[in-house]
Amino acid sequence: MRTAQQGDKVRFHFTCLLDDGSEIATTTGEDPMELTIGEKKLLDCFEQSIVGMAEGQQKTVHLKPDQVVGERRPELVSKVSRHLVPEKEEDLKVGSRITIEDESKNPIKATVTSLSDQEVTLDANHPLAGEEVIFNIDLIQVV
Repeated sequence: MRTAQQGDKVRFHFTCLLDDGSEIATTTGEDPMELTIGEKKLLDCFEQSIVGMAEGQQKTVHLKPDQVVGERRPELVSKVSRHLVPEKEEDLKVGSRITIEDESKNPIKATVTSLSDQEVTLDANHPLAGEEVIFNIDLIQVV
């Protein structure tokens, strides 16, 4: 049986879970994903975990925060005046993902973590920052 090697094109299904078991994403029930190992279209450590897998093999991979998007950075959480937030006030709520600009007019995506009439607390950390994730991988085919 053929095993996946660096540079091979592979087809696979995956399910991505947080450490608490909640599902983030899955391809189960959809068309399988396809990638060439080593092109770094996905996390490199994810791609490299497929190397050596045989067609039909399933594998569970645990990734630490520094292998995914890194640790949470407290300096990326800030309070801003509500009038600086570009979203319509009636649409703004805790959990909203918005885009704001920094001092240099660069776009920054952030999540609203709290709000009042005067202030909005924004967290510009990636939603997976500080999280350990688990990938269940099912290698379907080495193309």
